[in-house]
Amino acid sequence: KRLISLCVGCGNQIHDQYILRVSPDLEWHAACLKCAECNQYLDETCTCFVRDGKTYCKRDYIRLYGIKCAKCSIGFSKNDFVMRARAKVYHIECFRCVACSRQLIPGDEFALREDGLFCRADHDVVERASLGAGDPLSP
Repeated sequence: KRLISLCVGCGNQIHDQYILRVSPDLEWHAACLKCAECNQYLDETCTCFVRDGKTYCKRDYIRLYGIKCAKCSIGFSKNDFVMRARAKVYHIECFRCVACSRQLIPGDEFALREDGLFCRADHDVVERASLGAGDPLSP
């Protein structure tokens, strides 16, 4: 005897020959399982992602929730090399000093500030300028 299955999409019982099961315990009618963004039908031929109770095709899930470059805001492909600074991720080409545009490479000293990445030399200039601006004795 089979247990009664309820469709997560419409709430009705599933009497169909096939039940689409997503994320171990969510069951759907084939006609109800769609991407929440583009309404593409999601079946055994495409990857399905679930977030906050909504289902997405791979393209829309990555567009909405995928990691994006902290500089250019474009997502990453699986073959991209990346640079990380704290919680931020950058394309190799985007990992540059905002003051002089020099590409920063592994081993370079840099500072991550609210206004961007700085190479060591430019960070020192910015720090000296900000310290001097508040000093009432400075010319």
